[in-house]
Formats: sequence, structure tokens, C-alpha cells
Amino acid sequence: MRIYLSTALLFFFLIIPFLMFLAVQNAPRFVENQRSNQAEAPESDSLKKGEEVLMLMDSLAGTFETGRDVAPETIDSIVNQAVRLGEQIGDSVAAAGTGSPIQVTVEEEGEHRNMFNEHGPFSRYFRLLFFLLIASYLAGLFYNVRFKRYFKRKRSGRPISDQLHAFCKKHLLRTPVVNSLILIFPNVVIILYSILYLLPYGQFEEEIEKGLFVQFFYLNLVATLLEFLFVYYWQKHRVHIRYIEHIYSAEELRKQVFRRKGGKIRNRLLIASGMTTFLPLLVVMVYLILSITLVSDLDLETVSAEQKEVLIGNWTHIVNSEDVNFAEGIYSKLFYVNAIDSIIMLIGIGNGIMVSFIYILLFIRWTNRDLTRPVKELLSNMRQTRTGTLENYAVVRTNDEIGELAEGYNEMTHQIHQYVENISKMNRELEAKVEERTEEIRMQKEEIEAQKEEIEAQLDLTTQQRDTISRQKEQILDSIRYAERIQSAILPPLEHLANSVTDYFIYFKPRDIVSGDYYWTAEKGDKLMVAVADCTGHGVPGAFLSMLGISSMNEIVNRRENVTASLILEYLRKFVIHSLHQTGSKGETQDGIEIALCMIDTHTRTLEYAGANRPLYLVRKKSKKDNPASSGKENGGIRERERNKDWKLIQLSGDRMPIGIYEQDPLPFTNLQISLQRGDRIYLFSDGYVDQLGGDSRKTFRSRRFRQLLLEIQEESMEKQKSILAEQQKEWRGEVEQIDDILVIGMKV
Repeated sequence: MRIYLSTALLFFFLIIPFLMFLAVQNAPRFVENQRSNQAEAPESDSLKKGEEVLMLMDSLAGTFETGRDVAPETIDSIVNQAVRLGEQIGDSVAAAGTGSPIQVTVEEEGEHRNMFNEHGPFSRYFRLLFFLLIASYLAGLFYNVRFKRYFKRKRSGRPISDQLHAFCKKHLLRTPVVNSLILIFPNVVIILYSILYLLPYGQFEEEIEKGLFVQFFYLNLVATLLEFLFVYYWQKHRVHIRYIEHIYSAEELRKQVFRRKGGKIRNRLLIASGMTTFLPLLVVMVYLILSITLVSDLDLETVSAEQKEVLIGNWTHIVNSEDVNFAEGIYSKLFYVNAIDSIIMLIGIGNGIMVSFIYILLFIRWTNRDLTRPVKELLSNMRQTRTGTLENYAVVRTNDEIGELAEGYNEMTHQIHQYVENISKMNRELEAKVEERTEEIRMQKEEIEAQKEEIEAQLDLTTQQRDTISRQKEQILDSIRYAERIQSAILPPLEHLANSVTDYFIYFKPRDIVSGDYYWTAEKGDKLMVAVADCTGHGVPGAFLSMLGISSMNEIVNRRENVTASLILEYLRKFVIHSLHQTGSKGETQDGIEIALCMIDTHTRTLEYAGANRPLYLVRKKSKKDNPASSGKENGGIRERERNKDWKLIQLSGDRMPIGIYEQDPLPFTNLQISLQRGDRIYLFSDGYVDQLGGDSRKTFRSRRFRQLLLEIQEESMEKQKSILAEQQKEWRGEVEQIDDILVIGMKV
């Protein structure tokens, strides 16, 4: 109600001085119109009475003209009537000459209306405004009474119902708009009423009344706009600064509770700036415009020299000079401000500026508090946060940039608080775990101390066992090293190779001390026999089997004449099966030997080959007669596999069955023959080189890469080829352990 009454007082304080100014300014016109009406009324009465006298004289003349005798009573009646009319006419003329008040009755159809009488436009205007104001105040009281009850209970500490709290919470942010609309509702209705009144069917006695009403209509529009802004910003200021934190909880006010976001401080400052400049300037301009009087309104036939001097001042002498042609009619277009209008204008301007000052002062105060108070609260919370108080949250009072800043600060504070809480929780959990672990360690310490004695007792026993194991290990290693010497002694001497081939190398690298791979050479007549064998397993088991193979092959060659490579393998298979007692029954070990055996006839330069799961590679220098189309074709187990610019590699493939028991019926081994040329290279090898894991993907070296490597190193000597093969194998293996025994023999014919 304080807002309603204050706004209404300022509204009337703003429009009433304008209305008084308009009334005083137009008072001479109303007085002139009144005198004109009063002068017309006596003149009309005198004319009527004169007509009665003339009629009376005509009647008297007619009486005398008839020649008839006139009764004395008739003459007396006419004379008395004439005397009475003469007295009335004399009184009327005397009254008009002295200017005394005259009571004139003008009978019209309906009652005469003027500006301020009971049925005039302004009287109706203010009467309707009065009733509408009462209605709007009652509506505002009905709308705001629940807020009043809520805050009264809040101040007294009494309980507040959920329905009342829900209503206030729902409608609090709407109160600035709702109260503004309630308060300007009478003005809006009056403005609509004024528009209807100003339409062509509106009734005005004179144009003066209509002009005054139009001016008052525009004044009411401006005053209504000011009233709306005044109530809206006052109520909004109170909601943001005083009410919001009493209805919304502190948790809710950490974020914006406004339904509409995007308010700008710039817009508020622009409105405040506009109010501080536009309103006083508008008041001064309105009074200046209303105070101006046109010379044409005076209806002067001529303008005297004194009047000209009043109008144009010191310019009179210049205008009246002979050199300047200044038309007489131009003076009617000038205007001036008379003394009475000047005094009224100054009074009105002072009153309007005073009202404007109240508006401006309040607008600036609300704007400053709406900006400074949230900023001060935010700065205070920041200082407390800096001192270590982490649960300080700012109230988000506005929906502008400051509100967004406060909301961001609250979110940052919440995040920091969560981080600190999480760290504190982690610290508490760590402390609990430390205590728990400490207790566990204490218990474990007791257990360890109890076990220590047992461990110390066992340590002596372990030391004794370690020494025993070390001795046993040394004994085993000594035995294996001795077995290595035995295996090396059993391997055939290399004099046969040196006598029969131009150059050769043997790349022999067991995985363990002793090997399951072995090489074998023998010489019988003009034939050189060379074999590379891979026994099942490696280490000591493979070494035992290799010794069986070497001894068996020596016995076969020494006891039989005219043997071929395939017959040697046939006899070797029988020796192994018989020596290992292999029957082929289920669950029996499948030990055996994979072997590649070649016989070189140094006289006829022919190569005879037989193999069990192991091939033979023959590298030969390319000739001009070689047909490229024949590359890759197989001829009875002999085919060309790879070639490069100068060399080609021929593979002699053995049979796919081992030396030993086999799941299928044993078949005779195939005996392959091929003519040799001077400079041919022969390579026999076990699967240890090509099956070694390595490279980036830990894959096997594979036979194809091995064949390409052999073609690339053919220009080197046999000893150099051995070194290249060893380096390549080491580089390929990298950090991977050797997985099998490696044996490669190369011979140059």
C-alpha cells in the first residue's frame, strides 16, 4: 500500500499542476465566451420588449384611426402597459451600462454543459478515475494480502503453511509486473475512455474544451508510463534485495530462480539514464510549448510601434528602416510569452522538476543498490573463502551478468568444497587404513617373529640343501660336459670334406650343452657321403638318439657294399625301430630322426640324395640357356624355387616320413640324382634355423627367407657365409631365447 499511495500521489502531483496551468492559461478565453453570452442575452430581451411596445403603439393607432369612441378604461390599460414596458427597458439598459450582474436564463433542450460542471469531460474523467482507483487498490490488497501474512508470520517466528509458502514462492517474481498492471489499470481504462470521448461523436461545447482535453490526454499517457516504470522498478528492487532470501532457501538461491534469463545491466542503465535526462527535459519542453501565445490569436487589425517593439525588441529600428521591406502580415506569425504565463510556467517547471527529481533520485537509488549490494556480498564471500571458509555461497538476486557471476562463484565454491571433502574423506580413509594396516602389521610382526625362529631353523636346513643341490648340479653339469666331449668325439672327422669339396662350412649351435642335431660324413671309394640329422628332442635325450644314429650309420656303411642314399635310410630306419623297441602300439613314444643324406660321386660329378622330412638346397650359377619358364616346375622331387640376377636355387625334397615308427605302412625312400656343375653350392640343414622365433612380431624365420638369404650371400666365401648366417640369426632372435638346436652345412663343389 505504501507503493500504491506514493505512486498515486506522485501521479496526481505530476498531472494536477499541468491541469491547473492549462486552466489558468485558457481562463481568458472562458471569461470572454461568458461575457459574450451575457451580452447577447440582454440584447435579446430588449428587442423583445421593443417589439411589444411597437405592437402596443400599432394597436393604439388603429384604435384612433377607426374613428370610433374609445373607452377611458381601454386608454388607461394601454398607457399602463406602455409605462411598464418602458420601466423594464430602462432597467435592462441601465444594467447593461453599469455592468452589474445579470441573471440570464437560457432554456435549451437538455442542461448546458461546460468544462468543469457536473457533466463536463473532466468531471466525468476524474469521477471515473476515482472509482477505478478504489477498485485497483482493492484488487492489489487482495493479491498482496497473502504476502503480508507470510512476512508477518516470518517476522514473528510463527509456522507458515505449505500452501501459503507455495503461493508466495510461485508468485513472488511476478509481483513487479502484476502490481504495476494493477496500479495502471485505472489509467489504461481512462485512456481508452478518453479515446472514445475524443472520437467524432464526442460532445464538446467549444473547441477550447476539446483542445484542453487532448492536451490532458497526452499528459496522462506520459504519466501512466512513468507510473508503470516507477512501480515496476520499486517492487523489483524490493523483491531482489529484501524478499527473495526470505521465501527461497539458501540452496535454491545458489542458482538463478528466475524463470527468464538474459537480463542485462546495460538495459537497466539505459533506462535509468533515459529517466534522468528525458523526464526533466520533457517537463521543461511541455511547459515552454504550452506557455507560448501566437500573435494571430489576438485578432489585431494592426500592430502599433509599441507592440512591434515588444515583439522584436532592439530589432525594431532595423526592421522599420527604409532599407528593409518587412511586411505587416509577418507579425501575425510571431509568438510571445506574457507575464502571467511566464510566472505560471516557472511555477509549473519548478513543480515538475521537483517531481522529476523524486523519480530520478529513487531510480538511481534502486539501480545502485541492485548493482552494489550483490557485488558487495560477492566480494565479502570471496574474502571469507580466501581466509579458508569454503562453504560461503552468494545469493543470486538478479538475472543479469552479476547474477551469472554469483552463480558461477557458487558453482566454483561447491566444486572446491567437494574437492576438499573428497580429499578429507580420502585422508580419513587413509588414516583408517593406516590404523588397520598398523594393526595388521603388528599382528604380522608377532607372527613373523614366531615364524622367524622356524625360518632360522629351516634356513640351516635350506643352506645344507642348497649346498647339496649345488654339488649335485656341478656333478650333473660335469656329466653333461663330459657327454659333450663324448658326442664331439663320436662326430665324424672333417678330413673327408676337405679332401672332396672345394670349400665348406659347418654352423653348429646346440640349444643346450649337448645336441639332438648331428652331422655325419663318410667316404667310400669315389663317393662322399654327407648327412644332417635332427633327432627328436634336444639336450641329453636328443644326444642319446644322435649317438644311436651316428653309430648305426657307421655300421651300415662299413658292412655293406654298393649302398645308395635311399638304402642307407632304409637300413637306418630298421636299426632305430629295433633299438628303441618300437611296435607302433597306442601310447608308445614316437621318437625318430629327420635326415637329409647326399652322396657325391667326385668322379662322375653326380649327386645322389634321399631324405626323411628334410630337403637339400642346390645353388647354381645361372646360364644363358636357362629358360625362365621352367622356374618353379617340379621334376621328380627336384624343382627350382628362387632365383635372382645371377643365381638360382634348386630344392631336392625328401619323403614325408621320419626315420622310426610311422603311423602308415613304411614305404621305400626315394633316391634322387642330379648332375653337378663346377661351382655348385650344396646346403643341408635342420629345422632349428628356419623355426627360430624373432622379428617385430615374434614369428618364425621361415624357409623362404632362408632361401633368399642364401641367394644373397653366394658371392661370399663359405666361411663368410657362416658368419653372415650367424649374425642374421642373432639379429632375428633379438631378446628371444633359442628354441632348438641349429645345424647348417654348406659345401662348394
